Amino acid sequence: MRKVLSISIIACSALLANDRVELFGSNAQTNGSIVTATGNPVITYQDKILTAERLSYDHNTSVIEAEGNVTVFQEGKQHVMSDYTKLNMDMNTRQSRPFYMIDHDNGLWVSTKQSDACESKIDLASGMVSGCNSTDPLWKIRFSSANYNTDSMWMNLYNARLYIDDVPLFYLPYFGYPTDTTRRSGLLIPTLGISSSEGFYYQQPIYLAPQDWWDLELKPQIRTTRGSGLYTDFRFVDTASSFGSIKAGYFKEQSAYALEQDLAHIKHYGYDVNYRHSAFLQEWFGLKIDGESGLYVNGSWMNDVDYLNLQGSDETQNVTTSQILSRINAYYSDEDDYLAMYLKHYQYLDVVDNSKTIQILPTVNYHHYLENLLNDHLLFNADVSATNYYRPDGKRAIEANLNVPLTLQAGLFDNLIDTSYTANVSGRLLEFYGYPQANETNGEYQTGQYAQLDHTFKIGSSLVKAYGETSHVIAPDVSYTLAGSRFYDGYYDRYHGTCVAGNTAPVCEFYSLQDPSDTLSLGLNNYLFEKGKQTLVDRLSQNFRYDKTGNYYGELMNELEWEITQAVSYYNVTALNHDRSRITKELNTVRYNDDRVTVSINHSYTDELRNGTIAYSSYWSADASYQYNRYYRIFGLIAYDYHADLMKRSEIGFMYSQRCLDLGLRFVQNNRPVLTNLNSNNSINDSYIFLTLILKPIGGSSFNYKITNHQQ
Repeated sequence: MRKVLSISIIACSALLANDRVELFGSNAQTNGSIVTATGNPVITYQDKILTAERLSYDHNTSVIEAEGNVTVFQEGKQHVMSDYTKLNMDMNTRQSRPFYMIDHDNGLWVSTKQSDACESKIDLASGMVSGCNSTDPLWKIRFSSANYNTDSMWMNLYNARLYIDDVPLFYLPYFGYPTDTTRRSGLLIPTLGISSSEGFYYQQPIYLAPQDWWDLELKPQIRTTRGSGLYTDFRFVDTASSFGSIKAGYFKEQSAYALEQDLAHIKHYGYDVNYRHSAFLQEWFGLKIDGESGLYVNGSWMNDVDYLNLQGSDETQNVTTSQILSRINAYYSDEDDYLAMYLKHYQYLDVVDNSKTIQILPTVNYHHYLENLLNDHLLFNADVSATNYYRPDGKRAIEANLNVPLTLQAGLFDNLIDTSYTANVSGRLLEFYGYPQANETNGEYQTGQYAQLDHTFKIGSSLVKAYGETSHVIAPDVSYTLAGSRFYDGYYDRYHGTCVAGNTAPVCEFYSLQDPSDTLSLGLNNYLFEKGKQTLVDRLSQNFRYDKTGNYYGELMNELEWEITQAVSYYNVTALNHDRSRITKELNTVRYNDDRVTVSINHSYTDELRNGTIAYSSYWSADASYQYNRYYRIFGLIAYDYHADLMKRSEIGFMYSQRCLDLGLRFVQNNRPVLTNLNSNNSINDSYIFLTLILKPIGGSSFNYKITNHQQ
């Protein structure tokens, strides 16, 4: 019979007074205060389980010694292996040689010749760390010494050398990283780059997270032959229902670079504010309301577009535009009513002064939701709004609008045909204020009043027919809107017929009425379903307008969504102008995706008359990727402006991806706008080579080399 010895000892150390040490082994012997066990011995203490070929415990000195295939398991998250381990329970010290530790949560392991630990601090001799297979790691970081804190979960490596396979790639005198996902202050991975025109680029993010509800990221950068700057990002969660961020940036050009590039500004700066709150009335004002409230803030300002271009080294990721829109939206909604306020501020980057730009500060809107009466035969809702059109320099106005549609509907022939009649009552009041324009004469800006009553008759149906596993749904509808009574007074009466499309006179800035017309609308919708899944949608519509100048066609519009096969799909929008006998708008997208090959081709085309001038554009874009095997992916894209004969963007590259490593290389050409003294519409054509290296789960970065930097 196998003899089993179980000894339980209560540690007498004050530090570990509540810890029990248990030793189990099939063969054991006692020599004074020392117990030695062999035959698959096991010791349990605190939250750890220790196994070895030979274990001993001295209950006088509280020392545990383990020899041969030593393994320590801790809470199922980490385990440590060595040939010899010594633990002093009184001093709370540990020694191991050699030392191998793996974290099962993230897959990281570290291997060294020896470790010496005291409480939560572990000092490590020379070794290496990796997140790959330990027998032949794809990447590893060798170090001359290291230390690890089990409380803060932070590893420090000294004289760190990064190897990909067995090829040395980078050297850092110091490298530190966390082994968990706890937010903490420190340095983030830097971004590096080289440019033929801007020199060496270095951005070092500094992350500050002193409290759980906010953090701050500072991103100082230097471009050795261009200039230097600082961008910041402050993020916060002020309540359980809200969060936000404030970004700001400043960059100063070197005088020689600004002069060579003829830049409009030597300093670039701006800010962005974002905030969302899903219950601000309840939490800020303590209102006990049944409905819901919300607040949305998205504000931006900058002195020129280079504020965006200089945020990082990869300028191809910046969305640049000549117009910056800032918004503040607030609303309250319950089952019956919706009340909101909207503020919009426009900044045009291609003009020196925005003082004459009309801003919407604010619009107040009330909406009464649709109500059903008389067994759903009578429907009505209402909209009331007031808008303040403000600008620092120029005439301003306040416009009030009312819109009340009243609908009577009924189904005929056992609901085979749906019919409805809608009477739409609307009105408008326009009041001016502020000082006049320089060329204004008396009476140009009178108070304006307008009212209208329109009638709409509509008839439609939905027909369904099955063909085996295929179902076809056709839904035709016809509606006719009769332009009823119109009332004009003041400003609207004076400029009715004068402020038409194409009239850019200052007095017409606030005139937005359209001439009344009767309208006939035809619609035909088709749907196909295969085994209950929608595979085709086609929407065809045509309007005919009738007014005092005669009859004319609106544009014939067709929208098609077609899933041709499981891998192939097609989308099209086409508009045909009858008067010009031309297609004025077309969008085509073809996609192919079989989980290995992905291809998308897009073409956007417009040929429209705007204020008597033809606005023409033709824009092509395409992207493709090929998953060669489970590790390699090849990809590319192009974006070409056919009308301007300009390649907006092109890219080709590959990505090698494994469980522990992402390694990618891509070549990118990108055209971006820049503000110069000579021409506000100048652009820069950049060429880049990007190297992406991600060491999982530590992280990684992207290194880029800017080959060319040509102004167009």
